[in-house]
Amino acid sequence: MPDTVVGALNFRDLGGLPASQGRRMCHGVLFRSDTLQALTDDDVAVLVDRLGLEIVIDLRVGAEAVEQGRGPLVGRDVTYLNAPLREAAPNDEPADRQALLFSLMHLEAPTSVLGSVVRAAAAFAGRPTVVHCAAGKDRTGLVVTLLLALAGVDREAIVADYLASGPNMAAVMARFGTWPRYAAHMAAVAPELYQAHEGTVRGVLEALDERYGGARGWALARGLDAGLLDRFPALLTELAPH
Repeated sequence: MPDTVVGALNFRDLGGLPASQGRRMCHGVLFRSDTLQALTDDDVAVLVDRLGLEIVIDLRVGAEAVEQGRGPLVGRDVTYLNAPLREAAPNDEPADRQALLFSLMHLEAPTSVLGSVVRAAAAFAGRPTVVHCAAGKDRTGLVVTLLLALAGVDREAIVADYLASGPNMAAVMARFGTWPRYAAHMAAVAPELYQAHEGTVRGVLEALDERYGGARGWALARGLDAGLLDRFPALLTELAPH
């Protein structure tokens, strides 16, 4: 049975991404995805029985998560954490800037749960974890960008991972068109909001550098433990083979 799923359209293992000091992300410890509500029984077997999934971090807002549901993983012994990040709302900014402004708002807002999300993911570091939202692009992309930066992943690899969601968006949008909640959201925002823009992830990384001296400075400002941050890269990365 291959380590892949068909019921999630933007799912991937972040293993193999190059990191500092000749290291790379471990396989099988951190996954990102779109919604898991349409997983098949075979998908569940892959995630739980083969990959040993221990925790799902669901970034959908509470009403969204309740309305759309958790899918078949609800019947398995997997820890579930709903850590809601508000969806990007329609506004007058150019569509290619809306996702960046959404991310910067969560980075700066004292009421955002973003710090708690990263703290929870860090606490489970090294144990199989899936981070997901609806499309798996922006809310998930923001959290994953922070986690990869904290793990010491190369900047260009972080950018490339964010952009890897782009080719999956057509299938995600086609599915969303059949689900009323997401069909309504797509009708209310510019189609470009569902594209993966390089400026979004680069803008987040630049803001982290300019405002906090990097992802670690942001995490410390949000109350994460310095000792945990010190251990974090070793929990998620390994020496790359020569």
